[in-house]
Amino acid sequence: MVGENFLRRRTSLILSAALVSLCGCAPGSIVPHATLTAPGAADTGASIADAAAAGGQRPEVAADGWWKAYGDPQLDALVERATNEAPSVALAAARIEQAQAELGAVASEDKPSLTGNADALVEHFPDHYIYSNQYAGKAGSEGRITVDAYYRLDFWGKRRETKAAAAERVREARGAAADARLLLQTALVEAYVGLDAAYKISDIATAAVTRRQGVIDLLRLRARSGLATEIDAVQARDAITDTRSEIARLAGEIERRRHQIAALMGKGPAFGDALKRPTLTGIADPAPLSPVPAELLGHRPDVEAARANVEAAAHGIGVAKAAFYPDIDLNAFAGLKSLDLGQLLRPGSLALGFGPAVTLPIFEGGLLTSNLKRRTAEYDAAVLTYNQTVATALSQVADGIVTLRAEHARKLEADEALTHWRHVVGLLHDRERQGLSSGLERLASETALLLSERRSAEADARVVLAQTALIRALGGAWRPTQDAAGKQTASAQSTLSSIATTHHE
Repeated sequence: MVGENFLRRRTSLILSAALVSLCGCAPGSIVPHATLTAPGAADTGASIADAAAAGGQRPEVAADGWWKAYGDPQLDALVERATNEAPSVALAAARIEQAQAELGAVASEDKPSLTGNADALVEHFPDHYIYSNQYAGKAGSEGRITVDAYYRLDFWGKRRETKAAAAERVREARGAAADARLLLQTALVEAYVGLDAAYKISDIATAAVTRRQGVIDLLRLRARSGLATEIDAVQARDAITDTRSEIARLAGEIERRRHQIAALMGKGPAFGDALKRPTLTGIADPAPLSPVPAELLGHRPDVEAARANVEAAAHGIGVAKAAFYPDIDLNAFAGLKSLDLGQLLRPGSLALGFGPAVTLPIFEGGLLTSNLKRRTAEYDAAVLTYNQTVATALSQVADGIVTLRAEHARKLEADEALTHWRHVVGLLHDRERQGLSSGLERLASETALLLSERRSAEADARVVLAQTALIRALGGAWRPTQDAAGKQTASAQSTLSSIATTHHE
C-alpha cells in the first residue's frame, strides 16, 4: 500500500513537471519601454514655489467646498445641487457602478461555484462506444440529477492580477468622476461670475445714459443761448444711442448667462430665469498648498485617474503573462445517474466524482504573445498619458499663477484710473460751486468716471475668473495668500457706492 501511494505521488510529480515543461513561457523580450515620471522628480519652477510660499501657514480650503469662499448663498445652493443632479455627474457615477460591478464579477471567480444540473435523453446507443454490449445498437434513455462543484486554482496569479486591475479601474472611474465634478463646479462658477459682471456693467451703462442725457440737456440750453452748436448735441445723442445699444447687449448677456447656468444644471431655460442677482464677495488669492509636485498634484483628480490607469495596465501585463501557464481546476459532482430513466431514482444510481482538470496552452498560433504585446503597449500608452497629465497639470498651475498676477496688475491700473477720475469729478464739483467751470465739464468728467468704473468692474471679473482657473488647476484645494481677502470686496463696494452716488445726484 505504501509503495502504491509512493508511485501515485511520483507519477503526479512527473506529470506536473511535464505540464510545466510543455507550457509556454512569456517571452522575455516583450517589456514596457515607457518610463513613469515620478512627481517628486519634476521641477515646479519659480512661479509655483513663490506662490506656495505666499500662502503662509493659514488653513487650507477643502476641495469639496472651495466655492463657498465667495460668500454667495445662491451660488452655494447651485453648486451643491449641480454636484448631485447634473447629467455629467450622473454619467460619471454610472461609470463607477459599472467598474464596481466588473470588480465584483472578477472577485466572484475566487470562490467555488456550485450548480445543479438535470437532464434526460432518449437516444440510440451506437455499437462502438463506452456502453456495454447490453446497450450497443439499441434505443434507450439516460438521465442525470447532480450537483456540480467547481473551483479554479490560481497558481500563477492570473485571477489575482485580474482582480487588482479591476480594482484600479474602480479607482480610475472615481478619479474621473471627481474630475467631472470639479470641471462642472468651475464652469458653473465662471458662468455665475459672468452673470455678476453683466449686472454690474449694465448698472454702470444705465448711469452713463443718465449722465449723457444731462449733457444733452445742457447743450440744448447753451445752443439756445448761442454758446454751443447743434453739432455738439448730435454727437452727445450718438453717444447715448451707443450706450443704450450696449445696455440691450448686456440684457441679452444676462439672459444667456442664466440659460448657461441652467444648462450646466441639466435644467431648462425657465430655471435660469428664476435666478436672483449674484451677491459675490471677494476672496484672497489661492496659493498652492506646497511647491512639492507630489503634494501639489495630490488633489488633482485627473492625475489620480491617470495613475490608476497605469496601475491597471501593469496588472494587465501580469494577466497576459499568467496566461502562458496552465489552468488547473478542481471539479466534483454528486447525484444520480442512470442509462435507464426508470432506474434513475433508485439507490444504485448514486454517483460521486472528484478530480482536477488541466488546460494547457501548447500551440495557440501566437495568440498569447500578441495579447502580451497588446497589454505591454497599453501600459506604455498609460504611462505616457500619465506623464503628459502631470506635465499639463503643473503647466496649468504655473499659468494660473502668472495669469492671476497679470490680472491683478491690470486691476491695479484700472483702480488707479478710477481714483484719478473720482478726484477730477470732485474738483469739478468744487469749481462749479465757485462758478469757475460749467456743469457741462462736470457731466463730461462724470461720464469718463463711469467708463473708468466699467473698466474696474471688468477687471474685477477677470481676477475672479483667474482665481477660479487656478483653483481648478490646484484640484480645488488651496491656501489663501497673505493678502487680505477684503481688498477686492472693498474695491467692489466702492464701485457700487460710486454708481449709487451717481444715480442719486
